[in-house]
Parts: sequence; structure tokens; C-alpha cells
Amino acid sequence: MEFEICLEPSGICFMADEKQNIVEAAKAHDVAIKHGCASGSCGDCKGTILSGDSEQGPFMPLLLSPAERAAGMGILCKLYPRSPMRLRAEVISENIWNSRIVSLTRLAWNVLELTLKPENAYPYRTGQYARMAVPDHPNQWRSYSMATPPQEHGELVFHVREFPGGLFSQWLFHQAQCGDSITLGPPQGDFALHPEQNRPLLCIAAGTGLAPIEAIIQESILLGQSRPVHLFYGAKKQADFYHLDQLQQWAQQYPQITVTPTISDMGDRHWTGARRLLPSVAARGHWQDHEIYLCGSPGLIEAAIDLLLSHGVSHEHIHFDAFAPNG
Repeated sequence: MEFEICLEPSGICFMADEKQNIVEAAKAHDVAIKHGCASGSCGDCKGTILSGDSEQGPFMPLLLSPAERAAGMGILCKLYPRSPMRLRAEVISENIWNSRIVSLTRLAWNVLELTLKPENAYPYRTGQYARMAVPDHPNQWRSYSMATPPQEHGELVFHVREFPGGLFSQWLFHQAQCGDSITLGPPQGDFALHPEQNRPLLCIAAGTGLAPIEAIIQESILLGQSRPVHLFYGAKKQADFYHLDQLQQWAQQYPQITVTPTISDMGDRHWTGARRLLPSVAARGHWQDHEIYLCGSPGLIEAAIDLLLSHGVSHEHIHFDAFAPNG
């Protein structure tokens, strides 16, 4: 059964099948509701139900505060219509940026650093991500976080992990060359440093979740902040790490920065550092007075939030960027 969905304040209406979530149905009608992960993990598609009945699918609980739930807000990539509906939702602009590959640098056996130069200035904030069109695959987009604060020369830096069967990552690792073009959508996301806060920073990153965390730490350095920063960086095995030398250089150069790399491979007898990311976080400090930044898989983020809440950290001091790998 299909129902009419009308969006405010844009006035755009489209039909949605009861088996389609709102974001998916909008996309089928070339309506671009703001969204990121499409898996109920990031919260970028948050909207308000103004009228009508719906069924809310599962999503990461911390995405909606009690006040937002009471106000009728929902996560639209997991919201299924059960009647005609009116929703307040952000429809993103159709602006695109043409860019060219400046460099491709191997960071680890399965991670590339991708540097792009847009033809026009790309107006992003530290911690945000860009959506990239998959070459030769219409309507296929992938999201990657910028790994540096905005730079004067305008280049954009990303960390891309190779994903088996992934359309974009397979093209990037095995076909792409410097000079190739990549189309970007508008920058998205609310994951950002809060410079007005002077609380110490606890940063937890796994895999390529290091990208926006690195950007946030760099911005803190550029702002001349002296508040303590403790980064826990997790990988499965030693070969999965990248930028460890750079991170350790920051820790030597800036006394307020501490870096704790961890691996989950319990069989590696040559590793003398910390093992298991979240148990290492739990064992090494009291974090109630910290501002906390998390980036990794949805499972890691949920586990980290549960851990931090159990240690007395309040919701408003936890900021996260969860990504589901789709290559």
C-alpha cells in the first residue's frame, strides 16, 4: 500500500510504499532528504512527524534525546509510513562540487589516503563528511569524513578502507589515477569540536574512524588549546594501524596529547602495548569531566556509549560519528 508523504517547509510531496523507509522512498522520487549512513546510526536524517501514523524501526538510542522523542521526532531512514504523513525534514541542496584526484597514498595494507582538489571552495567544518558519487554508477554515493580542518589551499583529505566488493573502494584502489574526477555533494554532519568548552578531550577511534578524530585534534592544536587530549586508537592487528608515527610525534611535540594504540588480536606475542579498545579506556581513567568524541562502527559506538554512561558521563558530553562500511 502506498501513502502520500509531504515534507515541510519545502512543500515537496511523493508517494511511499509501506515497506519503504522515508529516506528510501524520497530517493526513489529524486528527493534528497538529508541523510548519512542510511542505517539508523548517524542521526543526520532526523525529522519531526507533524501528522500521520508510522512505524519506527530500530536505531542507535542516543540519536534522539528524551525531549526530541516527546516532540515527535524520528529517524527517517528507519521510519515506515502507515498512513499519509506530513513531516518536517531537511531537503539538501542539489549543489555539487567537481573535484580531481591530487594524490593517492597507501597508509596501510587496506587503507588509502585520497586527496582531492575541488574546482570551487568546499565549505565544510572540521569533523564533517562529504558524499562522493561513485564513478559510472548513477545515484550511488559513498560518505567519507575529511581528515583535516579546512586548509588554505582548498584540498580535501580522506582515509578510505578497501571494502571487498565495494563499488567505490574497488575503483579507487584498482582503477583510479591522479587527475580523475570525483563529484562531491554538500558537506554534512554535526560531529565537531566545541571550542567554547574547556573540558579535557577523550577521543576514541577505530580503523578509519581516525580521520575526523585527527581533524578535531588538529583543530584543537591550531586554536592553541592546552586542554588535555587522550586518544585511544583501536585496530584488529598491528598491520591495520596507520599514522602511528604522526600521532606519536604530536604526543612528543604537545605535552597535553596522550596516544594509546590498542589491538584486539590476543595472539600477537610481539605487541607490548594495550589490548582491546574499550577495556583499555575503562582501565585508564575517570572520564566524567571530559568532552568525548567517538568514531567507528555502530557496534563500537553503542558499546562505548554504554561504557561511558556506566562511568557517570552525561549524554550531553558525548559526541559520536558512527559509520557502516559500504565501500
